[in-house]
Formats: sequence, C-alpha cells, structure tokens
Amino acid sequence: MSSGETIVIALGGNALLKRDDKGTFEEQFANVVVASRGIVDLIENNFRVVLTHGNGPQVGATLIRHDLAKNVVPPFPLHACNAETQGFVGYMIEQALQNELDKRGIHKSVASVVTRVVVDRNDASFQNPTKPIGPYFERSQYPNLLNIFEGYKQGAKYVKPGIKILGNYLGDWDDPGKGREAALAQIFAGADFILHVADTSGHGVIQAAKEKGIYAFGAVSDQHQLAPETVLTSFVLDIEKAFDQIAKMVVEGRFEGRIFKPGIETGKGAPGDGIVYLAPFHKLDGKVPVDVGRRIKQLTQDVIDRKIVVPEKYELSTDVPKKSDAATEQKSVLKIALVTDALFSDSGWAATAYNAAGTLETRYRHKVVCVDNIAVRDIEATLKKYAEDGYDLIIAHGFQWGDPAVKAGKNYPNTKFVVFTGLVNSDNVASIFPMQQEGTFLLGALAAMMSETNVIGYVGGDQLDNFLDTENKITWKYQGNGKYRRVVPSPKPVQILEHDTIRSLTNSGYIVIACGGGGIPVVTAAYGHKVGIDAVIDKDLAGELLARQIGADRFIILTDVEGLYVDYNKPSQRLVGRVSASKDDTNISQLEEGSMGPKVRACLQFVRNGGKEAVIASLDKVLEAVNGKTGTHFYP
Repeated sequence: MSSGETIVIALGGNALLKRDDKGTFEEQFANVVVASRGIVDLIENNFRVVLTHGNGPQVGATLIRHDLAKNVVPPFPLHACNAETQGFVGYMIEQALQNELDKRGIHKSVASVVTRVVVDRNDASFQNPTKPIGPYFERSQYPNLLNIFEGYKQGAKYVKPGIKILGNYLGDWDDPGKGREAALAQIFAGADFILHVADTSGHGVIQAAKEKGIYAFGAVSDQHQLAPETVLTSFVLDIEKAFDQIAKMVVEGRFEGRIFKPGIETGKGAPGDGIVYLAPFHKLDGKVPVDVGRRIKQLTQDVIDRKIVVPEKYELSTDVPKKSDAATEQKSVLKIALVTDALFSDSGWAATAYNAAGTLETRYRHKVVCVDNIAVRDIEATLKKYAEDGYDLIIAHGFQWGDPAVKAGKNYPNTKFVVFTGLVNSDNVASIFPMQQEGTFLLGALAAMMSETNVIGYVGGDQLDNFLDTENKITWKYQGNGKYRRVVPSPKPVQILEHDTIRSLTNSGYIVIACGGGGIPVVTAAYGHKVGIDAVIDKDLAGELLARQIGADRFIILTDVEGLYVDYNKPSQRLVGRVSASKDDTNISQLEEGSMGPKVRACLQFVRNGGKEAVIASLDKVLEAVNGKTGTHFYP
C-alpha cells in the first residue's frame, strides 16, 4: 500500500535498548541503526513518517548522572533531563535515519523537534508515581537504611540546624572490626554520639564508643547490656507486638495482603498500631538533662499526633492486590514458621524475632518452629517446604524474602506469608515495613541536644549505591523477579504545543522526530506562561495525541512482539489480528487488563477520535504490518 499517508510511529524501548544491554552509547546507536532500516522502508514506499520514542531508561540514567555529579556541577530537575534525552535520543535516530536515507539515495532530510507537552498539574499521577525509569536494581540492599538515617539527620537538624553529621556504610553486617574502624574515624573527626544500624558489625561501633568515652545508640533491640555505660538508648522494634497482631489477623480471618507501615509508640506494648519506640536510659538516666528528657517526650507525642511528619526518603509504590474470594478457614491454633537468613544469636535483629515467636507459643499455644542462618539461595525452597508441610503462617524475617514469598504465595494460597521489613504484597502475602525513621528522628534530636562537639555520626551495615545518597525522595516500584525501578509521575498529555510546527515540517517532506520521551511536561502558570514540571509522559499516549493533532492517517506502536495475544504464554495463546472499537468485543477488555494495556488504550483512543487505523506490531516487521500482513490492527 502506498499513498503519501502520514503515519505517526511510537518506537518501543527495544529500538534503543535490548535485554541485557548495559546502556552504552555504542549499544544504543547500533540498535537504532537496525531500527532505522524498517522506518526507511516505509519512507521508500512514499509514506510521510513522524517518529516518537520512549526515554524511560535514558532519563533515569541521566538523573543518576546528575545525582552523582551534584558536588561538581549543579544537578538539573527531571523535566530538564527529559529535554536532555530528547536531544540525545533524537540525535541518534536522526543520524541513523539520515545515513540510511543517503545510503539508499533517498533525498529527504530528518528534523528533530524539541517538544513540550501540556499536562494537568492536578493529574492524579503526581500523588501516585507509576512510570518506571532508569535501570533495574536488585534490592539486595536494605532499603530502610535510607529512611533510618534520614530520620536521624532530620531529627538532629530539627533541634540544631547547624549540627554536623558524619556517615559511613560498611558493606558488611557481620564484621565488628569494620564497625569499630568506622566509628573511630568518626570519633577522631569530633563525633560524640554515634548511631549504628549494622547488626553484628554494630557491636564494633559500640566497642569504639566505649573505648573513647562517648555515647552510642543501639538498634532494633534494647542494646544497653552490650555496654551499660555507653549505650544511652536504642530505637527498638516491638516485634513481639507485630507478631501478635499478625497471628490475630490470621486467627480471626482478617488477613490483608498489603504493606503495613506502623510507626512510633510511647513504649513497649503501648496502645495503637505503632511498633517503634525508644528504650529506657537505664542507669544513664541521670546523664540526660531534665529539659532534654521532657523535650524528647514532647517530640515523641508530636510524631504520634502527626504534628511532626518524618517522611520516607525511600518509598515503594505497589499495585493494590485484588482481594481473594476464597473462604478462609479460621483456626484458634496455628502452625507458624519463623524463618530468617540472620542469626538468632546476634543480640538484636534476629534474636528479637526469635523471642517474639516464642511468645506466640507460650501465650497462645500456637505451634511455632524457628529456623535461622538460611542461605539466601535457599530462601524460596525454604518457603515452599513449610507451605507444603501445611503451615498456616510463615513469617519471613528480612526484606530479601519478599520476592520469593510472592512466588511461593501463588502456589500455596492457603498459607499466609508475612515479610518483616518487606516491600511486597499479593493476595496472601503481606509486609510489615516499620517507620523506623520516626525512632531515629528522636535519637537525632537527642544527640543534637546533648552533643558537646556539635558533631554526631551514624554507621550502616550495607553499602548503598552512591546516587541514592541524594537530597531528593526516591520512589520505587516492584517489577518482579526481585527487581525494582525508580518510578515518577506520568500525567496524561493534554496538548502538544509544537504540533503546528511538526505538521508543517511533515507536509514539507521532512521525516520528523518529535515528542521524544512523551514530550517535556509543562503546566500553565500565571499569564499563560508554561513552566516545566517533574514527570515523564507515556510515549504511546503522547504519540496518539500527536497523531490526532497533526491529522495523521495511522498510528503505529512498534514493540518486540508480533502483536497482541490472548492467553499469552499459555497453550491457548493466539494472536489478535483485528479489533473493532465500535463492537462489543470481549477481546478489548481482556487486552486492556494485560501488560500491554496502555498501548491498547492508546490505539483505541486514536480510532475512537477520528483516526483511521492503529497498529501494534513488531519493530522488525513494520512494512508488513502497515500492509496488513502482521500485527494487531485497530479500527473505528
């Protein structure tokens, strides 16, 4: 089919990055060169082509570069990073297309248009970020460390804005020697209070504080017994209360597959949902000035009453699971397994959980088994073993148990899984992610009020990626297979501001690259002025709107599969060749619910609003798709 028709093509991520690519310029440009051949096939057949493309991986990587270089050059906001990637990706596509055109002797030129797209500043996505950007990360690291130490810093600066705060990450939870060396370095730099969240490595932090006569703060459990003259207090997780609440939910048939985020409480076992509190000062009570003690109590109550909000720096966005319709058998006595890769002998994290599990047995006569020191490679097998053995509740103690719990939960719906400090959920999997930063906020305030050197410190057991140590809040979303990606708001596009320019260039014979990365998101300010706003617009929705605004005949989304399938990856899998938007087609609702849902909605929106045809097809079969030989075709 040949015509001089105008086609808007939305290039999928595989046009730039293939699976397992590192993301180098050379890799991306090589991929674009391959993709350009199919595009030029269309141009050779007399189609007018406008291209748009995604930028999720690229803009995320650009943000990381800005974060890492912030101490050398000022970082840019996300909307400016969108503009950067529009130029960078546009350059690659323009270069590859022009080279291919010249190679074939086609005398046409390529133009890239920096494109702004108006969005609604009140779009719901600004409150619920969902757009993944940047690389995948395996969150084998303990994400709550960011929250914990951010709370500590905020508390200190809340009462003493000018205080100096030192920090170290060890990359090791089980080496007291490393903890001691890090603490001594901070002490030599002036620190007279140090918080550790480092498990056994933290014992070395406390030892260094004892040797040098300064105060240390314990973590997770009341650690005063490790050094009664040194550990002023600890932030404590009321794990006994948390486990008690979990067991009651299961016994009473009230289990919910969601992420619970309990915060501060006034003390162990206090009323309410809180499970974080400060341990007593014990024999060091007289060392804390009366006015300081009073202010800590007031700050505690202010946090409980939400007069002071200690935000999460590391936040996870999750999909809300559908509630299961399956009836839940209620039992008064449960079979419970507590499993962890930590050691019950650590005097902190795992020891506290072991004692809490024991309380479930003695208080309620639940049948409890406790297993520690489980190799990470054996986590999923361990969960399956206890589920197969008919356990009603499996408490997985540690964030790295999250993804295996979700996998196991699918196959054992009658078993309830709870991941302590997890960040996952499903129908029968819940997580408890304590707001430990509320406890460390109080410790930071206490340290700042009592410090004589105006320098305090903290030591973490993990080794975090450097770019995470940024002033900005980062929201993550679980992507499956134990991996997460940074997510940002993705508002719906309202208007393509440069559409007249794009249409004029297209009608003049140019191949146009526009709306890269969904366009640079802007909102309307005073006097009608446009200002950038931090978000990433979906490139398929922006491409569809662009197609309508310039009067394109067709809208095509190119991806890495031949089209849309019903029962994908099942024996009954079949390609959907044609979808009619005007008919009551059962395929439509099924397709909209799948992982390709956003692409389906973009195609339907185009043909329902005057477009002749929309297509979802494979990148390497674009000409065949346009000629109706492959792909999924949408019609009014």
